[in-house]
Amino acid sequence: MSKFPPARPKSWRWPFAAIALALLAWAAFVALRFHHLDDRVSRWWRDDAPGADWNQPRWRGRSLWLPGYRFDIENREIDAVDGNLSGLDFDRDRGELLAVVNRPAELLVLDTEGRLLRRHRLDGASDVEALAYLGGRRVALLQEGRRSIAIAMLPERDGAAIRVDSANAYVLRGGARHDGERNDGPEGMAYDPATDTLYVVNERAPPALYAVRDLQHGNGAIERIDHSDWLRRLPFATDLSSLEFDRAHRHLLLLSDEAQLLAEIDLDGEPVSWLSLRDATRDGWPAPQPEGVTLDDAGRLYIVSEPNLFYRMRRAPP
Repeated sequence: MSKFPPARPKSWRWPFAAIALALLAWAAFVALRFHHLDDRVSRWWRDDAPGADWNQPRWRGRSLWLPGYRFDIENREIDAVDGNLSGLDFDRDRGELLAVVNRPAELLVLDTEGRLLRRHRLDGASDVEALAYLGGRRVALLQEGRRSIAIAMLPERDGAAIRVDSANAYVLRGGARHDGERNDGPEGMAYDPATDTLYVVNERAPPALYAVRDLQHGNGAIERIDHSDWLRRLPFATDLSSLEFDRAHRHLLLLSDEAQLLAEIDLDGEPVSWLSLRDATRDGWPAPQPEGVTLDDAGRLYIVSEPNLFYRMRRAPP
């Protein structure tokens, strides 16, 4: 008779448990890092939502009236995008869309259906999060890490690189009450040609909004006019990823990734209209991480989402 107890069969439970825990940890990381699940649960728990002063009937016919918009193009992939789409604007001179990819720094030219027409490398640029078309082939590029706005020219030749010269970059220096507070840096930008004003938003912690005027007369550092008090009625937007200027009504549109909404305010910060992207979608799955919004001359809205998704919205028939 053997002196040793019979060998027990090997158990595979621990390896499977370790794999399951690793997968759960990865899913939690993705949910928190890329989908901001913690902020969304917090908003749901607090029941944060726009109040009764939004979407008032008196604004119909005097605004974009965002509740009237619905997606007609959703989840369209833009081919050959290596990094993340991070900004969008409309070139009114050519009737085309301009988008930026932050890493590697690149400017894309799209048609209004989301098809890639041309691409231009941004030489000398770093961490470009937004752009604004200024007219006459000039574009402003918002560099988050450098806290600066660079002015560059769109090339005439297809595929030519765009040289971003530090001599044409303007540092966003202090003056706002947020200077001593932590934030994630400038994230979105929109241009009002009537007053030669660039509006810039900081993403979060806390969100901030300020204006930069007479950019072409700067001397390397430009002053900011703080309009963060305009955001006082947007507590439901825990972040701001982009903004757009509506020339027809002289209103600002603000895009929130975490709240999955668009909000429209006037230039006194008064609430006008808002739209949940979830309510505007046809399949119930809005943009996973919307990072850029713009408006064309026909009143159509465009959104790009990381990493390479394109969306278009139209006014729904009455």
